[in-house]
Amino acid sequence: MAKALPQDIPTQSELAEARDFLCEAAILVTDVNLLLSDSNHLAMASRLREIQGRLADEICAVERLIAAIEPGLYH
Repeated sequence: MAKALPQDIPTQSELAEARDFLCEAAILVTDVNLLLSDSNHLAMASRLREIQGRLADEICAVERLIAAIEPGLYH
């Protein structure tokens, strides 16, 4: 297993920026999914729900990393 070099470890601000980006992506996917839910694009709407779930998982993972760097900052 490769060992992380100090320059490879993201900073708290980089992680916060990544979390913000993921949250914006999740909002965009939700908006598109709402637009498609009224149409016959059931397969695409299903795929968007899957993407929403994966984004939520990634947001939680980034928040755990942020919490590990700065305990007590995020719940």
